[in-house]
Order: sequence, then C-alpha cells, then structure tokens
Amino acid sequence: MNPAYTSQTCPEPACGKVDEKSRKGRAIFSCTSCGHTEHADIVGARNTKTKGQAAGLVVSGRGDPPGSAKRQAPRSTARAAQAARAAA
Repeated sequence: MNPAYTSQTCPEPACGKVDEKSRKGRAIFSCTSCGHTEHADIVGARNTKTKGQAAGLVVSGRGDPPGSAKRQAPRSTARAAQAARAAA
C-alpha cells in the first residue's frame, strides 16, 4: 500500500479531498473543502488504516494475533522451558 498523500487527504468519507494546502504546518490538518480539522498524524493514520482495510489485511501494530505461529511465548514461560531443558 502506498502511503503517499495520506496526511493531505480529508479522512471524512463524504469529502476525501486531497490538497497539500490542507496541511497547515507539520501538525495541523484543516480540510480546504469541508473544514475538518485534526492532528495531521492522526489524519494520516486514519487514511492509512482505511486504505489497508480496503486492500484486505490490516496490521494493528500490537504483534501477531493469538495463535500465530510466529508469536513467541512470554519470557517467563520461555525461561522456565529453558531451565527445564538444562536440568534434564
């Protein structure tokens, strides 16, 4: 997914206007069409999430889902298993 223009695009479903003038500095987004105002990073994140959902897969940033083969056991469990192997 290409993140280009996500912080210049209005996140309101009824609007969606892309305009570089909507960025009123590094942190402020104010839509030139509908007037929606929000922190620019939040706007970018919302638009990225929306694009990701449209593409299918969304990664939450909180790790793999429970039951995933890549998910590691908590450290306490891993240490206990390592100690049990060393004792055997």
